[in-house]
Amino acid sequence: MTGRFAHFSPLHNLILVLTLIVTAMLVVYARRSGSEKNPRYLGYAIGAILLANYAAYVVYRIHSGHWAPRYDLPMELCNWAAFATSLALFTRNRFVGELAYFWVMAGSVNGVISPDLTVTFPHPYFFIFFIAHSGLVCGVLYLVFGLKAYPRPRAVLRVWLFSQVYLATAFLTNYALGGNYGYTMAKPAAGSLLDYLGPWPWYLLSLEGLALLLYSLLYLPFFLLRQRVKESP
Repeated sequence: MTGRFAHFSPLHNLILVLTLIVTAMLVVYARRSGSEKNPRYLGYAIGAILLANYAAYVVYRIHSGHWAPRYDLPMELCNWAAFATSLALFTRNRFVGELAYFWVMAGSVNGVISPDLTVTFPHPYFFIFFIAHSGLVCGVLYLVFGLKAYPRPRAVLRVWLFSQVYLATAFLTNYALGGNYGYTMAKPAAGSLLDYLGPWPWYLLSLEGLALLLYSLLYLPFFLLRQRVKESP
């Protein structure tokens, strides 16, 4: 099968359902496990899979003769989110876990919902792409809800400020290499939420506000839970 991956095709819908099912199974396992060690080791395994998948991407690009600095440096937000998710699963560092949670659920999840993918099943890159993106969703939700690494107060501001480091780094890299890491130079060809945020460069400013809004919404359940705990007798 060749051609661009079709959004919300039967194959895409199957991937969405599997992502939800696997995530739920992982979280339920961690919450119901009578051992702290086994869920922790499972977290290590998920982190290792994410890193191994990125290594497989690099090998695939080099082997196919297409690796180039303007396209293949680890400068996509999903790359940073994958490294943050893996590191958080290995170390349980709270700040890194917060980065992973907000970056994945406000950004990388769009790779599952609206994949910018020019190939489809059974192309090797199809598997690499969805292990990366669906794997990130599974991994970070397992971290937060399975291992209970909940975002702390003021996490929204911390992550939003650190996100500026990513945007600045991506923009400078794109300027130097003529790339489009983080879509700071152009919108995805396959269509995405960025299409509704105005033309370049104004959609970048819209994206800043949208990121802050999404981070706040993602933190809201934890804020409400903390308020409820404070008010309980």
